[in-house]
Amino acid sequence: MREVLEAFLDDIRAGRRGVLATIVRASGSTPRTVGARMLVREDGTAVGTIGGGAFEAMVIADARDLLAQAEPVPAVRRYAFTESGEDALGMACGGTAEVLLEVGGRGARLIVFGAGHVGLALARLAATVGFAPEIVDDRPEFCEAAREARAGRVFACDEAYQEGVPAIDESCYVAVVTRCHRTDRLALARVVRTPTRYLGLIGSRRKRTVIFRDLVEAGEATAAELARVRCPIGLPLGGETPEEIAVSIVAELLQVKHAR
Repeated sequence: MREVLEAFLDDIRAGRRGVLATIVRASGSTPRTVGARMLVREDGTAVGTIGGGAFEAMVIADARDLLAQAEPVPAVRRYAFTESGEDALGMACGGTAEVLLEVGGRGARLIVFGAGHVGLALARLAATVGFAPEIVDDRPEFCEAAREARAGRVFACDEAYQEGVPAIDESCYVAVVTRCHRTDRLALARVVRTPTRYLGLIGSRRKRTVIFRDLVEAGEATAAELARVRCPIGLPLGGETPEEIAVSIVAELLQVKHAR
């Protein structure tokens, strides 16, 4: 059991997600008793065992399904060691087991383009409400400062914002808050065609008009793709400092996360 918990903590510290599977109730004949634990990782590998065979394979499959959800919550699943009936595993043991599946580790990924004052303030604040910030910047010195600030994982990209950018998928939240119009445009062009949960661009409505027009004319985005970009970014709270801007952006992130 100690091996499983230590592996779980190691994964959390490394920014990886996993599911802790614990037998919380058992009756009849079952491979393991209450308290047996197993760690299931995103790639399907496991540490520890709760019984092996078809039972363990089903728990691993259920754990991976839980990891695939945008907002996973703990769940208790029932497994019957019978050949037929509800929750049957096709086994003749005759017992039943209930397994608590708990997701731990990295929260929703927030990709922050820009390691300046706003980017760092945003990463710090977002981390306090469960997001996992990943900061991207093309300036080595700013990347190093972000690492020293421990504001999140840091990625040094090239000047075109093409190489060195972390993989982005439909579960990611993305905030473009770089230092100027040019780099904002480059960063937005890099991600606008990638499905994301949230995509925001810092700046005024005039800036939005200019950048959107440039991207369409250059064939780097369509009007439909740009329609989902939130610009100006954040809820209109009226703040001007980096920290106040971060509050407005995080408020909008939470609004999207909770579908309000």
